[in-house]
Amino acid sequence: MIRIYSWTEDEDEVALDAVTVGIRSDTRILTVAGLQFGQRDAVVYYPEWQGKGGLIPAAMEGPMPVQSALERAERLCAQHDFKRVVVWLQHQELWDARWGQLALEPGLYRRTDPNG
Repeated sequence: MIRIYSWTEDEDEVALDAVTVGIRSDTRILTVAGLQFGQRDAVVYYPEWQGKGGLIPAAMEGPMPVQSALERAERLCAQHDFKRVVVWLQHQELWDARWGQLALEPGLYRRTDPNG
């Protein structure tokens, strides 16, 4: 089953019930075919949260490879009882379909099911 992520490019939008994977690239190279991005990396952030074992303080981890960050976020969700993993993208074009699918519309509180 393909994982579908709520996502945003708005760095001020925060999901208080989720672990956020922020994906960025420090380099952008213009090519004849369009934009290409350099090395992508990710950080994992979660807000203060009342989890299974009590109050969990907010934290940020990384940078790390994107796939590692997504896997770490899933483990944190299970460990601390967060509701979901969401994605912040510096640019939507940084997303790689091998990681899953982005919801049709940006926004951390939109439906993620493309079928309705």
